[in-house]
Formats: sequence, structure tokens, C-alpha cells
Amino acid sequence: MQVAVIILAAGKGKRMHSELPKVLHRILGRSMLSYVLDAASELKTFRTVVVTGHGSSQVKEQLNGKGLRFAYQGEQLGTGHAVLCARKLLANYQGDVLIINGDTPLICKETINDFTTRHKDSKSVLSILSTVLDEPEGYGRISRSSRGDIKKVVEEKDATAKEKQISEINAGVYCVDSAFLWNALENLNPNNVQHEYYLPDIVDFAINSGENVNAVMTRHSDEVLGVNTRAELAAVETKLRNRKNNRLMDGGVTIIDPSSTYITPDVRIGVDTVIYPNAHILGDCSIGWGCEIGPSVWIEDSVIGHNVLIRFNCHIVKASISNYVSVGPFANLRPETVVHSKAKIGSFVEIKKSNIGHGSKVPHLSYVGDASVGEGVNIGAGTITCNYDGFSKHKTVIDDNAFIGSDTMLVAPVRVGKGATTGAGSTITKDVPEGSLAVERSKQVEIKGWSRKPKKSKA
Repeated sequence: MQVAVIILAAGKGKRMHSELPKVLHRILGRSMLSYVLDAASELKTFRTVVVTGHGSSQVKEQLNGKGLRFAYQGEQLGTGHAVLCARKLLANYQGDVLIINGDTPLICKETINDFTTRHKDSKSVLSILSTVLDEPEGYGRISRSSRGDIKKVVEEKDATAKEKQISEINAGVYCVDSAFLWNALENLNPNNVQHEYYLPDIVDFAINSGENVNAVMTRHSDEVLGVNTRAELAAVETKLRNRKNNRLMDGGVTIIDPSSTYITPDVRIGVDTVIYPNAHILGDCSIGWGCEIGPSVWIEDSVIGHNVLIRFNCHIVKASISNYVSVGPFANLRPETVVHSKAKIGSFVEIKKSNIGHGSKVPHLSYVGDASVGEGVNIGAGTITCNYDGFSKHKTVIDDNAFIGSDTMLVAPVRVGKGATTGAGSTITKDVPEGSLAVERSKQVEIKGWSRKPKKSKA
């Protein structure tokens, strides 16, 4: 089934009290609009049109390169007017149009797929998604006849006291024949409290025209919850977080305290991995099986192999870590870091844009940047690769089985050969040949008979 998709993302979100467009507010590191786009991603689409308004350039910039088309609603005249703004971009299309609000990040692919399928099977010109809420305040109500047929959809601001008691609400998701849609929108009038062109009024138009209107009720009422305030944003994030954590635990991952664990939807984690409290695992992350992710760890857009130990308070961004590696505590792995199998990155170590070879160790208190470290290398405490000369970054190469003494300064560009050793406290400015020892220190001087005299009291 092919459909055209219109996503309504023009609202400012006044109750958010923000200059950022409402749909770009982030949930678990992603904009709420991106979740809506994901929900429709499995449909066979003719075209997806995002209707923008407030902050249009920001929305376009964030969605650049995703193959979307954009319509602009300059004047906020209601949801019906917003859909009509997309008409030119769908001028050559004949078929069903799926309309979704961009501020409903909990909606799932399964719900959208089921909704569009049931619309097609019903042979209706219009289907709306509905659900039942215990507290329906703020949503349009679906009024039905005694036989259960839809009579109308009424916005809360226009509802009578009796209509406000209805618990079945309009979820704001529509699937509608394109020819009927444009005809209905042209016949809307703003005779309501807001003086706006309401999209739900196309339901009244269909009924009055003798057309069949289908309501598809979903039992997953939380999926249609809209976000209009910061409090609702936080509540939705909690639901998304719980949804992801539960799926991971069902798949064999141990999460010690789900309430304090933040894992984004795209993250993949293998069985028997243990996640400790206050871990943040965000973006395009893959973590293998049998790993241990310690407390207060931040991992973003990184690949972690199998049986990896990430100790307390580590920060890892855009890095790749192979199997049987231990990291931390208090380690910082910056972008373009690659750590090969059985290596060790210890406490208070920072690695930046470097390759750490199989079985090599950077145990503690070191900075390794713009470096290539071979296999079986040991880097002593306090070692620094001096990679920046004030103008350009330079590379340090440490070949297999080299031993770097504590507090060595490696002034790049420089190479330490295979099996070579540097003495503790050396500043290495020249290449060290294979198998040799490099020591660079000033001569130690002793002054005999010297004693430190105590300071006299000012009194």
C-alpha cells in the first residue's frame, strides 16, 4: 500500500517557553520529530512532507539529507490550513494520505502499519485513529451515535459539558483519500472559538457528504500522547526509556536500576551484559555480549565488543573498542579512538584519535593523542604525546613491544621503534631506533651541607 505522508510540525509550542521549535526538543538525545518519522519509515511512501512554521530553518537543517519535502505555514490558521499548505507538493499524487502530528514521539511503527492497513481494508475515504483516556482533557472528543457510528469530532474548546465527559479521543492521526481531502479542506470554515480551520472538521464534511468514516481504536493509549509542556516532555522521555529498557531486559540484558539508566532506541546490546545505575548509552551504539558497563558511564555513537569492562565514570564518544578490553575508571575516550583486543586503558587516561594495539596498556594518568600504538606496548604513568605545536597536530608512532617510562614527553612527530625503551622523565624529540634505550635528563646535582632554614616569625 503506497501512501503520501504529511507531518505537522509548524507549531511554536507556547507552553514550552522556548525559542526552539517544539518538535525539535530532544528526548534521549533525539528530537521528538525524529521518532514520528521513524514510526512512518516502514510505509511505502510516495513522498513525505513536513509542514514547518516557527523555526522553519532549524527544522529543515536538522532533517537535511533525509529525502523529505517541506511546506511552510506562514500564518498559523489551524491544523486544516497546515495540511492545505502541503497540497502543492502532492499535486501529482492520487491515493491515500497519512497525516500525523509531529509532537507524538511515542507512536510506534506497528500502530501506524496496522492503522493504514485497516483503513485500506475498510474502503473508507477517511479513517481516524482513536483511543480511550482516563483523563481526556486537552484532546478532541469522538462523539458517536447510539449504534456506534461516528457523529462528529469536537475540539475540547468547543465541546459542551456533556461532550467533555466522553473518554474516546481523536489521536490526531488520519488516513484519507487525497481527492476527498483537498475538497474537504477547501470547504472548511473557521466558525469556532479559535477562529481556525480545524482538520477534524473534515470528519463532519465526510459524514454530511454521505461518505464512510472509519475509526481505528488503539489500546496503546500512551502512544498518542502529545507533548505541549516541559513536564509532558519529561513524562514522555520516561515512557520511552522504560520501553527501551524493558525490551533489552526481555532480550537478556541485565539493567541493575532501570529508573536511572538512559538508553536511546537505536542502541544494540548483547546478552549477559550488565548495565549499572546512571549509565547513559546514546545514539548509534553497539555493545556486545558479556560486557560490564559501570556506574555513571557515558557512551555515545560507539562500538563496544564482547566481554568488555567499562569501569566507573568513563566518557566514551565515537570510539571503537574490541573484545576483552578494560577501560577506566575515570577514562576519556574521544572521537576516532580505536582500542584493539585485550588492551587496557586505565584510570585518568585520555585517548584522542589514536589506535591502541592488541594487548597494549595505558594504565594511568596519561594523554595519548594523534598516535599509533602497536601491540604489547606499555605506557608508563604521566606519559604525554605532545601532538600540538601551536599551529598543527602531529603524529606519534610507538611500535610493537615498546616500553615507555613514566613521565615521558613524546614530542611529535616522533617514532619509538619496536622493542625500544624510554627512560622515566625523558623528553623524546628524536626517533628512537628499534631495541634501543633513550634517556633524556639533565645531570643531577647535589649540594652538600645545605639545609633549608625556617622562616622567621614576623612578630
